[in-house]
Amino acid sequence: MLASYTTGVVAKLRKYEGNAEGEAWMNHTMSDASCELLGDFFATFAHTTRMRIFCALQRDEKTVTEIANEAGVSITNASQHLRLMRDRGAVIAEKHAQSVYYRIADPRFVEAAMLIREALSQRYRQNAAQASASAPRRRATRVLQPA
Repeated sequence: MLASYTTGVVAKLRKYEGNAEGEAWMNHTMSDASCELLGDFFATFAHTTRMRIFCALQRDEKTVTEIANEAGVSITNASQHLRLMRDRGAVIAEKHAQSVYYRIADPRFVEAAMLIREALSQRYRQNAAQASASAPRRRATRVLQPA
């Protein structure tokens, strides 16, 4: 499956090679080609379980059982998601003795996720601050004590 996915990515890159969109991809601007490739990759993480698996793998490689336990899913479910993530190039599986260990394919994926998380967190804090600043303030009222 990875071979067909990789072949598809290479075909997309060749499609844009030597033209303005290909040059935009190489210069890190968001052309149609780069948007398509990034969209395909981000779709890998569009499921909460796959994000939990990704988070479980941020620090070190793990077996399916360890990943399932950390992600709070069954081993079967974790295996299905890991297969998709492996096929799309997000994780790598390596066999050590009797066990298969998974790890993030490129440490820059973790850096990118952390950058996005920080941006979202900052955005959330800004929105919360704006909401509380624009909330109508109640005027202090004096309570009259009975005489």
